[in-house]
Amino acid sequence: MQNDYICEWVPRKGEFLKILLELEASQEPRNCTWCGNNGVYRCPDCLHQPLFCTECCWKSHESLPFHRIQQWTGDFYKESALHMTGVQLHLGHVGAPCPHAITQAQQAAGEPLPMDDQEWEDVEDIEENPKHLHPPAGSRYLTIMDVTGVHFIVVNWCECETAEARYIQLLRAKLFPSMFEKPSTTFTFVGLDDFLRDNLECGTSGMNYYSKLCWIISSVFPHLIPVRFGILVPSVGI
Repeated sequence: MQNDYICEWVPRKGEFLKILLELEASQEPRNCTWCGNNGVYRCPDCLHQPLFCTECCWKSHESLPFHRIQQWTGDFYKESALHMTGVQLHLGHVGAPCPHAITQAQQAAGEPLPMDDQEWEDVEDIEENPKHLHPPAGSRYLTIMDVTGVHFIVVNWCECETAEARYIQLLRAKLFPSMFEKPSTTFTFVGLDDFLRDNLECGTSGMNYYSKLCWIISSVFPHLIPVRFGILVPSVGI
């Protein structure tokens, strides 16, 4: 069966290569799929990898924050991240902003939000890292592991008087917290299930699985992503 398929494919390999190269090239005209403005981003994780302007990119991914995007440089597409377009995670109100919380977008022109050194990770040598591989500067964020890689996403918690604990807010969003007090790293339920399957069927260790996620995000600079695999094993053990 496999040999038959290869024999049928060989005469068509030119067509395959042509289309694969076209998918890597810039689409012309380079217009946003939603509004028609200049399309500077494209999303390979969306069907047909549509083009978006910055605003439409974050609007179309408010419920898809773990997609990987690419940004047009003028000559080629480079790896980017949705937090660079303004995508944020709102908890406690089924994805809607909390009416009692001041979002970080509202704080952008003023003082940065207060940060707890124990809650939020430090990033050393931030200037040397590609921008999409380090967290948003001056913001509170979560490190989120998913099957699509390791993501840094600005988080806005529910601040209502009746707000639940932060780890409960994460669980309701199908995000598994790595700790109960001031969680800073989480795992999507899909990501945890994927690791369990890899571990059971392939014997993949937590370190190797995390390394795979880093390679998914960046095949060139996976070593620049902060090491967080040590938190994966206790979460799976639960």
